[in-house]
Amino acid sequence: MKKFYILLLAVLCAALPGMAAAADTPLMYVNAQAEVRVKPDRAALTFGLYEKTDNLREGAQKLNALSRQVTDYLHNRGIEDRFIQTDSLRIQPVYTRQTLTAKNGTKTQQEILRYELNQTFTVTLEDPTQYEDVLYALLEMGINRVENVSFYSTRLRQYRDEARRLAVQYAREKAALLAEAADIRLGKIVNISESTAAQDPSARMMSNISQNAVQDLPADGQLPGPATGMISVQASVTLTYKIK
Repeated sequence: MKKFYILLLAVLCAALPGMAAAADTPLMYVNAQAEVRVKPDRAALTFGLYEKTDNLREGAQKLNALSRQVTDYLHNRGIEDRFIQTDSLRIQPVYTRQTLTAKNGTKTQQEILRYELNQTFTVTLEDPTQYEDVLYALLEMGINRVENVSFYSTRLRQYRDEARRLAVQYAREKAALLAEAADIRLGKIVNISESTAAQDPSARMMSNISQNAVQDLPADGQLPGPATGMISVQASVTLTYKIK
């Protein structure tokens, strides 16, 4: 047992100088962000029909008739069924109390039952430039609730990888500049990590009818001012260098 303790102590003593040297290795951390601006290739409209009625049957028939009219219109525009999502009709009973006053001044409470009917559609357009025409036509047809208009790209993975490559490139350039300014020599990269961008343009991005968008990323990496019809894909990376 004593021999084991002596051997363990010898191993620890031999390892301590290496551990201390590793802990004393100077490191430099460099962070950089990149943003790629691309045109969306899809637009998604989410809209609905709303009706408040005393007669449940009549209200449901009215909504069903308008729903068929909306579907026919979308089909006539060449939109396939797979791009049209229709929620089932939702019915919500609403009870309210009304005070009735008789001629002799007596007041009584009467409970009134009404119904709120809702039906929601989500339509995906393969040509995003058509969204205004479709939206205005639906409003003229009787749609009385617009819940969301969003734009997105089906090639999001490709653009995100491009943003990652740019972020790494910018981080390396930044590290070289800082090292030159500080008169130090950089060693190899020992670690790289990616941060989640604050604005994550996932499946449906930049929702709302009014869009803040920008132009394509220029060669010098400078971000231009706002322009319409573009979406943003971002990446942020941190490189860890050894300092020689």
